[in-house]
Amino acid sequence: MVTTLQIASAIAAFGPALGLMYYSLRDYTFPRAEKPFFDDSKVFKFFALGIVLGMALFFFEAWTELIASTETLLATVLGLAVMEELLKLVILNFPRFQRKIDTAFYGLAMGLGISATLAFAKVYSVALELSDAESVDLVAFTLSGLLLSVQIVLLHGATTTFIGIGVVRGDIKGYFSEALLVHVGYSLLMVPSALSDDPFSVLALAGIAGATALVVYSYVKMQRLSLPLLIKDAKRLSKKK
Repeated sequence: MVTTLQIASAIAAFGPALGLMYYSLRDYTFPRAEKPFFDDSKVFKFFALGIVLGMALFFFEAWTELIASTETLLATVLGLAVMEELLKLVILNFPRFQRKIDTAFYGLAMGLGISATLAFAKVYSVALELSDAESVDLVAFTLSGLLLSVQIVLLHGATTTFIGIGVVRGDIKGYFSEALLVHVGYSLLMVPSALSDDPFSVLALAGIAGATALVVYSYVKMQRLSLPLLIKDAKRLSKKK
C-alpha cells in the first residue's frame, strides 16, 4: 500500500527531475525549434531506462555501505563514482549512438531518470528517520532531504549529459574526465557530513554548501554552454556539407 510518505518522497525526487528535463529540452524541440533535435518518445524511453538503472545503483550503493568501514569510506566513495560514470559511458557509447547529436539529449534524460530513483530512495530513507524527531529537527531534516534530492538530480543530469556530448563529439576522454571529476568532487565534499556525528556541524555544512555549489555550476555550464555550443557546432558543420 502506497503511503503519504512515499508519495511525498516521490514528488520531492521526480518533481525536480521532470521539471529540469522540461526546462533543459524545451528549446530543442517543437514549437521552439522548427526541427527537433531528438525524438520525444526516445527521451522518455531513456528516462525510463535511467529509472531502472537508478534502482540497481541504489541497491548496490546500499550494499557497499553495509560492508564499508570508516577506513574504507574514501575508497568506497571514489569507487562508486567511477563505476556509475563508467556504466553511463558503456550505455551511451554504443556504436548506434556515436556521433549523433540526439545522444546528448538522451544522455540528459537517462541521467535525470537515474537521479529520480536515487533521490527518491535517499529522501525516503531520510524521511523514515523522522518519526521520532522533534518539530525543529523535522524541519531541518526535511529541508536537508529536499536539498539532497536536488543535488542528486543536478549531479546525474549534468554528468550524464557531459558523457553524451563527449560521445557525440568523439571526445570521450575529455568529457568523461569532466563528468568523473564533478562526481568525485561532489562525493568528497559530502564525506564530512557522512562521517560527522552532527550533520549540522560547521565542517559538514561547509561540505554540503560546496557540493551544492559544484553541482549547480556543473548543470548551469552544461545547460548554458556545453549543449548550446554542441548545437552551434553541429549547425555549422551541416552548412558546410
